[in-house]
Amino acid sequence: MPESAQNIHKVVDGLFAVQRFINRRAETYVLQHGDVKEWHRQLFKDVVPLAYYAGNYRGDDPRFPCLRENVNVGGLPGARFEEVPTLMRKFSEELRGQIRDLSEYLSNPRSPVDRARAVMMLAAYLAGSFVKIHPFLNGNGRISRMLINYVCRRYGYGALFSTPQTRPVGEYETASAACMQGHYDPMYRFLVKAMGSP
Repeated sequence: MPESAQNIHKVVDGLFAVQRFINRRAETYVLQHGDVKEWHRQLFKDVVPLAYYAGNYRGDDPRFPCLRENVNVGGLPGARFEEVPTLMRKFSEELRGQIRDLSEYLSNPRSPVDRARAVMMLAAYLAGSFVKIHPFLNGNGRISRMLINYVCRRYGYGALFSTPQTRPVGEYETASAACMQGHYDPMYRFLVKAMGSP
């Protein structure tokens, strides 16, 4: 759901704060469990109707009754709220393993094309896996685009998403819908094209 005109500047400020973190630390820092929760908190802390919406996953925690909710995006379900905390722990573990494996792969000489394709493959997979879970009530698309920026920056590329638009349309929107079904190839193709790589 889009933010009101009076709140969008707060989200933009949060996006810039997250991007500054990415620019400073992505090359040496592997994201830990909870980092994306902090990103979400920074983006939405002054925007959400209840303070605990910002920075907390959907789940079965009785302290956060409004987060005990399932979501559908374009008629496609995200993970059931009861499963989200466990799935996000697994996501964080997988992210660290995938970063380790890609870094090892890239430690050997690779052509610029092979390097770019490997990085975009990881970015598409991580962002797509995140979108498929849809761990937050709102803001999942923005966090997934920050994950893409993180992977790009970690491996020496610029941010692919530098504007705070609510939701890019067209090919990106189609790719995100495919991610909800567990198909990440359209996102990979979109990212390769956005990067300008063959």
